Amino acid sequence: MTTHAIASPGRPRRSFADFYRSSAYSQFPQEHRTHLWSQFHGFVVDQQPHDFTDIASTDWVLGLPLKAACPTRFDYGEGWKQRPRSRGDFLLVPPGTEVRYEIAGPTRLLVLTWSGGLLTDLDDELFAHEEAALRPLIGHYFKNNVLEAACRALWIELARTDDASRLFLDSAVTHLAGSLLRCAARHRERSTYRRIEVRRVLAYIEDNLEKDLSLTELSALAGLSLFHFAREFQAQVGVSPYRFIQQRRTQRCLRLMETKDLPIEEIARRCGFASLRSMRGQIRRHAGGRTVP
Repeated sequence: MTTHAIASPGRPRRSFADFYRSSAYSQFPQEHRTHLWSQFHGFVVDQQPHDFTDIASTDWVLGLPLKAACPTRFDYGEGWKQRPRSRGDFLLVPPGTEVRYEIAGPTRLLVLTWSGGLLTDLDDELFAHEEAALRPLIGHYFKNNVLEAACRALWIELARTDDASRLFLDSAVTHLAGSLLRCAARHRERSTYRRIEVRRVLAYIEDNLEKDLSLTELSALAGLSLFHFAREFQAQVGVSPYRFIQQRRTQRCLRLMETKDLPIEEIARRCGFASLRSMRGQIRRHAGGRTVP
C-alpha cells in the first residue's frame, strides 16, 4: 500500500521546503540550503520509488534530476502524463498547484524553490503575470543546458558565506529567470509548429485511409522523429497513431455499409483493411462488438 504526502484538509498553505522536510518525503536523505542574501531555497534529495502527492504550496518549484532513468507519471489535476524521466529533464510547478507523482525507480533530484511574486519583483514587465509568462513549461518535461548550469551555480552559491556570494547569487537568479523565459518562448513556438504539423497529418490520414500508412511516413510528413511524432500525436489526439487510423477506418467502413451498396470486399479495400478478417476484428473492437456478415 502506498503512502501519500498530502496536506490535511484546511491546513494553511506553506513553503514547499517545509512540506518536504515534514511529510512522507522525510524518509529520503535530503540536504537543504538557504542563504541570507537569497530568497531561493535549494535541496538535493535521494528518492526511492514512491507514489506521493505534493501539496499546493506558496512556491514555484523547479525540479532537476541529477540521476534518473525510470518510468515516471505525474498528474497536475488534468490526467496522468507518463514517460521515462532522465537526467536533465526539468519539471516546473507553479504556486498553488497540487501534483501527484508515481516514480518507479531511484532518483537524485535537485529542487529549487522561490516564492510567488519574486520574478515579478525582479522584472515587473517581463513577469507581470508570472504563470502566464511561464505557462508553456508547466506540465511538460524540458531540457536546457544553460538553465541547468544556472541551477547548479545557484546550488553551489547557496552553500557559501563569503562576501562575493551575494553578487554571484544575484547574477545566478537573473540568469535563471532569463533562461526560464527563453525556454518558455521556444517551447511556445515549437508547440505551435507541432500543432500545425499534426493537423496536416490528420488530414493526410483522412485522405489516404485505403493506403498502408506507416509511422515512418507520417512522422516524415510531420517533420519529427518517430519517437517525438508518436509522443506529440498521442498528446494532441489522445490516442496513438495506429489506434487513430484503425478507428477512422472502422468509422468509414460502417458509414459505407450504411450508405453504399458495395460488396463487403470492396468496402474492406476502400478502408485500407488487408482482409475481411482484419476488418471484422476491428469493427468488433471499435464498434461495441458489432459483427459484419
